[in-house]
Amino acid sequence: MKNYNVLHILELFHIYKGMGYQEKHDFYQKKCDYYQFFVKLILILSGFASLSYLVSDYQLNGNTIMPTLLPRTFILIPLAFYILLEPRAKSYKTKTFLNYLFLNLIVFATIWSVYHLEIKTHFSEGATIMNFIFLICCLSARPCFGLMGYGVFFAEILISHQVNHYENLDVIISLNVPCFVGIMFVHCILNLGEFERYLTARQLQLALITDPLTTVYNRHRMNQLIEDNRIISDEEQISLLLLDIDFFKTVNDTYGHYAGDQVLHFLGITLMQEIPEHGTAIRFGGEEFVIILPGYPAKEAYLWAEELRKKIASSKESPLEFHISAGVVQYNGDFEKSLQAADHALYHAKESGRNCVFWDSDFQAQPRDGQIG
Repeated sequence: MKNYNVLHILELFHIYKGMGYQEKHDFYQKKCDYYQFFVKLILILSGFASLSYLVSDYQLNGNTIMPTLLPRTFILIPLAFYILLEPRAKSYKTKTFLNYLFLNLIVFATIWSVYHLEIKTHFSEGATIMNFIFLICCLSARPCFGLMGYGVFFAEILISHQVNHYENLDVIISLNVPCFVGIMFVHCILNLGEFERYLTARQLQLALITDPLTTVYNRHRMNQLIEDNRIISDEEQISLLLLDIDFFKTVNDTYGHYAGDQVLHFLGITLMQEIPEHGTAIRFGGEEFVIILPGYPAKEAYLWAEELRKKIASSKESPLEFHISAGVVQYNGDFEKSLQAADHALYHAKESGRNCVFWDSDFQAQPRDGQIG
């Protein structure tokens, strides 16, 4: 079990603060997706449960519920809209907005009902009970949204005091302020705990799609890109490269498989250092690697591959002297055919003497005539 302490919490907070906007958005989206069903269920049940206060209204108003019947049943209208709109919302921001809007409408309906009660002092208990729902809502929200939700809550109390004239406003505030402080503190701690779960899940996901030897992606990642259609783009040209190590079998036979692993590791590290920001390097199998370069026309991809080939051939940091060959094609929207064309281009590079890059400008995806190491 994880040993939590102040230093660990501060470390999580430091990591969280260092994340970019998109990473934080991804975290909160996953957090909302995970907890939203539970939050929605509690809010819907709370909406229906608020109708049960008609019983206490009956007791406080001299055996009649007529004055509070309309404000109590009013909550059914926003409840119906909440049930209708919440499933249509995709963004965590929209879902969180709907959650806190509906919660504060429950508060509004309660305040409206209190206006019709002869004894208003019991609103202090009702307002305090609302903190339980605020605590539930924080599960799927980011802390700043919880802060804004509470801001509306206290504004409703203070503004309604101008009409309801609470005799015990000081008690209402003194009961709810500590609840607010405590729940926001718990909100922040729970948020960091959920953030650590997110980091762990992301590390596990990365491990599933990363080749441990070369540190580049593995074929699982390539399958993800194909299934999600994330390679296709109508706005930019994309190039596909297939490269491998020349005479890699000879390296293994002469120096041993450990030396071969060192060569593969060095190549993977070099690819991660040299690949453009939005490029993707994938270990396709053995000593073969697929490179996807968004925003690169085939000619630019060819020049990039040439620079990579020269750098590897002249590197002083390489564990062994080795060379690579590569085939370059323009991606045409069909990954399988594009990969076949890159494979055909690589075959031509091998036929041309290896240690070179071949650009198949004609894109004729033909099968190999034979195998060349």
